[in-house]
Amino acid sequence: MKKKSFIMGTILLATINFIVRSLGFIYRILLSRRIGPQAIGLYQMVFPFLMVLITIPTAGIPIAVSKLVAKENSLQNRKGIYKLLTLSLLLGGAIALLLTIVTSLKIDYIITKILKNQDLYYPLLWSIPAIGLITFSSILRGYFYGLKDIKPAGSAQIIEQVTRIVFVIAYLYYKKPTHPVTAATIAIIGVSIGEFFGLVYLVLRFNYKKLLTKISFIPSSDNKLTGVLNDVLYISIPLTISRLISVFMQSVNSILIPQRLEVAGFTSVAAIETFGKISGMAMPLLYLPFTVTTALVLNIIPNISEELAVNNMKEVAYKSNLALKITLLIALPVTGVYVIFGSQIAQLVFHEKDIGKYLSLISYATLFLCMQHTLSGILHGMGKQVITTINYLLGMLVQLYCTYFLVPNPKYGINGFFIGFIVSSFLIFILNFITLSKHVKINLPFVQSILKPICCSIMTFLVIILTMQIVGNHLTSSLATITALSFGAVFYCISLLITKTVDMTYLIRNIKG
Repeated sequence: MKKKSFIMGTILLATINFIVRSLGFIYRILLSRRIGPQAIGLYQMVFPFLMVLITIPTAGIPIAVSKLVAKENSLQNRKGIYKLLTLSLLLGGAIALLLTIVTSLKIDYIITKILKNQDLYYPLLWSIPAIGLITFSSILRGYFYGLKDIKPAGSAQIIEQVTRIVFVIAYLYYKKPTHPVTAATIAIIGVSIGEFFGLVYLVLRFNYKKLLTKISFIPSSDNKLTGVLNDVLYISIPLTISRLISVFMQSVNSILIPQRLEVAGFTSVAAIETFGKISGMAMPLLYLPFTVTTALVLNIIPNISEELAVNNMKEVAYKSNLALKITLLIALPVTGVYVIFGSQIAQLVFHEKDIGKYLSLISYATLFLCMQHTLSGILHGMGKQVITTINYLLGMLVQLYCTYFLVPNPKYGINGFFIGFIVSSFLIFILNFITLSKHVKINLPFVQSILKPICCSIMTFLVIILTMQIVGNHLTSSLATITALSFGAVFYCISLLITKTVDMTYLIRNIKG
């Protein structure tokens, strides 16, 4: 496969992810302003629990589908592709159905014993339909990613975001609910509404006639079917465990952080509002750089799987190093911008400066988060999902320790969570980096890949500060911030070309093939 497939695929995915994340980010802004911190806090308490439920059928199976479809596609095995998809849909659907039934029957137990908040009954109840919808959507997107047919999967995500935003915001403005529980419930219903329309689009784009002509009923004694199932489970189970750890930590944080803040002396309302500001406002800003790293991960898993299928280790090494270089180019300046200009960004977006304080503190983890994300994608493509799960578990144990023991200490308070978040991110990054270096020669020249981007980033920060000072007396603070950041972004891109950190001629030549 030509190099341009990886580069162009990454650019297209990054563009789609930028649109999707921008829409989601705008939605979070509108939602937080409309329903307030307390309703956002309730939404953030039930949403991680929903993520725990859907993680079981969606965390590993779609990635397994993407990886295995890419492998079969490289071997021109169309029948194997459709067999794999059919089995994966049946497996994911069965798991989703079981989770739906259990959650429906045990909803009272969940809100009283696990979530420990009676206000979450209706938000949790209306989250149940999303389980099956998200499961099937995720598996079908994995199928399209494996074929490198990015447009259907990307368009479905955009449709999902648009319909969710339109439904929730329109309802909130029309009905104007004043009770936080009602507002949080509407936000949860929007998840199912968006996923439904996204799934409908994927179904319409899928060629069922071709599927029915390729797949006939396969008896249970078929050894090849058993082999396909084993392949799916071998890939999906470790990934599911890793993702379960992540959403489990989100759920634990949604319960534990408010509780431990109360031990530190916060009132119940203040604790929920603090958690809502961090998880519902600061965190979405923090994860904006994942627009690029998510594109890299989604693209590199099937690409590496294809190259491994034909034993092309040279191309595996090339794409791995290219992905890491791109990640550094994005993560280094964004980390500095968040740390230095967190207050201005928070004021621009949320009109609350204290969120900027949280953003500036937690942003020290940005570089490590981006690098560990890309590293994990490379390792998943190489079939090293077991070790990445172990690395992730070790990091999360550190974060849990800090949340439980540091947050209730008045000396640290919410800063205890930030400490755990940064340390755990760094630990996972180091472990994944060491793991990858054992299998692929990592080629990141210090001057070209690290020193030059750092110098370009520092010059960019100075340009942003200078621009703010110049336009600050002539524009409002919001317009001044937008102007300075926009000018800084343009300056950074130009500085990368001037310093030849990015060779435009080489890049264009590879894109054109």
